[in-house]
Amino acid sequence: MTTRTTRAQQTPDSAKVESIPLELKSPDRYQIPSVLEPIRRVTITAPSDSILRSLELPVGSSVRDRQEIAQLDRAEALARVKIAEANVKEMQATLALLKEAPNAAVAQAQLEAAQARAELATLDLDRCTLRAPFAGRLIDVAVSPGQFLPKGAKVAELVDDTSLRVLIPLDRSVATVGSNVKINVEGQVVTGKVQASLPLPESHAPLRELTTAFTAAWVIIPNEKGELEPGQRALSPSLPTSTLATIPARALHQPAKGATGSGPHVQVIRNEYVANIPVRILGNPGPERVQVSGLFRPTDALIVSSSVPLIAGTLIRFSGGGGAANGGVEPTNPDPAEGGEVAGITPPRSGSRGSAGTTTKSRTSSSAAPRVPPANVPATPKATAPPPF
Repeated sequence: MTTRTTRAQQTPDSAKVESIPLELKSPDRYQIPSVLEPIRRVTITAPSDSILRSLELPVGSSVRDRQEIAQLDRAEALARVKIAEANVKEMQATLALLKEAPNAAVAQAQLEAAQARAELATLDLDRCTLRAPFAGRLIDVAVSPGQFLPKGAKVAELVDDTSLRVLIPLDRSVATVGSNVKINVEGQVVTGKVQASLPLPESHAPLRELTTAFTAAWVIIPNEKGELEPGQRALSPSLPTSTLATIPARALHQPAKGATGSGPHVQVIRNEYVANIPVRILGNPGPERVQVSGLFRPTDALIVSSSVPLIAGTLIRFSGGGGAANGGVEPTNPDPAEGGEVAGITPPRSGSRGSAGTTTKSRTSSSAAPRVPPANVPATPKATAPPPF
């Protein structure tokens, strides 16, 4: 009984560890920025061939609804108004003379036509004054006073930036119409509301390589204080920002029920030590695979399974078999019920931090054979070994 208790309390010095190399993808390919747009934009143009007489508002000016922006030459339009009004008076006099005559109805029709022409002339005169159709800000002025403007020439551009909108890729599960989302706008986190959900445009085609189901969402961002500007870049919270890898689903460790402040993670062998890497799950490309993103390194080896639980900071020394000597992993095992390769393990000393990116002071080798260094590369002395993380 005593012997069994002692063996149960002993820390194991070897384990069957199955590890595989990681195939990593850079997240830069999927960092597709979107641009903030004003909620309303209008280009103010010349209604007819004319000369610009005045334009007092500079670029960046705030304007009120119906405020005058520019004034075109009014001389010709004013003369047309006078001619039209004179024709109206002439038709009125003619109708008065022919009031009882048989052709009085013709005179009445001519008077109404003259009145309509006078109204059109008045409208043309009013169009010589270019006004703001809504309150906003001038972001472009394309002409100068004294310049001749053909019909349709651009005079200025006006935007309403009290609210901004952006077409941004979002995870379909969170992009419900009316829901609030947080967006990163050049380092500033802002909250917007989803207005519509649409299929991804071709400019976002690389996102179809990810297992996350994306949709293109129009998001409205309030901007009453003017803290944001049209043209600023926005990044979706659904896009991965760290290295991507597709791993076996059984290599993923989920947090215990009721645990707070922790999420899913995987274990890797980094510089001979076990490290816990928090990951973000992007989706399942297959029933036994999962795509994740995390702070991986190219030299990391993913721990798929282990015969004993491994804690962060544990020293891993594979035995000198053929697979370990070549720095690889045994592809198959004589016993199908067991996977991996025998490795000597040395748990970290008491008080070590035991997390990714920390140094563990214990480098005492286990009774297992030391790892054979690659050919033509001298083994690093233990006394001068670099820190594992």
